[in-house]
Amino acid sequence: MEGGADAVRLAVANGRRVAKRSEREPKDARPGHAQVLADDLPLDIQFADELPEAFTPPDELVEGLLTVGGGSVLYGDSNSGKTFLVIDLAAAVARGSDWMGKRTETGMVVYLAAESPASVRSRLQAYQKYHGLKVPNFAIVQNPVNLFDGDADASAIIATVQRLEVQRGQKVQLIVGDTLARLSAGANENAGQDMSRVIERFDRIRTECDAHFLLIHHSGKNAAAGSRGWSGVRAAVDAEIEISDTPEGRCAEITKVRDLGTKGERIGFRLDVVELGTTKWGAPATTCVVVPADAPAKPKGKRMGEVEGAVVEFLAAYKIGIKKSEVVAHFAGRYEKGPIYRAMKALVSASAIHEASGMVCIAEVAK
Repeated sequence: MEGGADAVRLAVANGRRVAKRSEREPKDARPGHAQVLADDLPLDIQFADELPEAFTPPDELVEGLLTVGGGSVLYGDSNSGKTFLVIDLAAAVARGSDWMGKRTETGMVVYLAAESPASVRSRLQAYQKYHGLKVPNFAIVQNPVNLFDGDADASAIIATVQRLEVQRGQKVQLIVGDTLARLSAGANENAGQDMSRVIERFDRIRTECDAHFLLIHHSGKNAAAGSRGWSGVRAAVDAEIEISDTPEGRCAEITKVRDLGTKGERIGFRLDVVELGTTKWGAPATTCVVVPADAPAKPKGKRMGEVEGAVVEFLAAYKIGIKKSEVVAHFAGRYEKGPIYRAMKALVSASAIHEASGMVCIAEVAK
């Protein structure tokens, strides 16, 4: 009985301690967690039950394609017409005119012509001559730009955009980077630690300028793998557009788009020659403009999957063969062993990689 009485007294004492602690702490307090005020939260929080009933759709810069303040990549092989198409799109934004049957939001364009300012100038001259008009509010930046080597050029772009808006009284809606390779000079395109620095500055520019940033990029050696280099670039953007040039015609296909529901849409176009003058040898000096056309039928070939693309990206960094077991070990914790071996088998069948004596390498570097 005495032991039972002691247990009762202990329980009562514990209850009093709990009650006193409850008086000091809010009911929802959890042991070990400091109490903070709502406005002291280090991260921006939105509760689901506080969302409004009315839905606000994404603000579109180009209908069904580009969003205001977003980011995109447009890529294709050399001479596929990708720069011509981007200039045509950017000119439509600067004019506030429809583009390929899509409505646009009018705004100033800042075109970072890091690859060839002269080429961009001549193509805009051809555009104006062909359409019989002048394109307003289309600024061509003619300096080299590097978003890999420090923050200086990113800061210069932001300052230029802000000052242009004051001078022109017009909002910059679109920034074009031509090309990603030139904007990331010195970086290893296949290395995430390098390209993530470029993407960080890409995001800073579009965020601080509140403008869409479109990057022109190149296809990889294996076209089925998509754009060249680190796959994280594709993951970082809101939209991706692939340019193809086939015997059936040229096409821009939306291969990725967030929240707009237009993935898979294909936009056909052709290039018409425009004569701008004569060379010093008396030959015609020509360039091209984009003209809408029917989109060619979509090829039946299967696009490379995520695992296959990751394997190709990894092997692209090697100039010699590597054991298949080493490829599997590289992706440990990211992909299971089975999918990696199946991906390598599929890539060998597609002639995207070569295999010999248990070793694999990119087909283009195999001898």
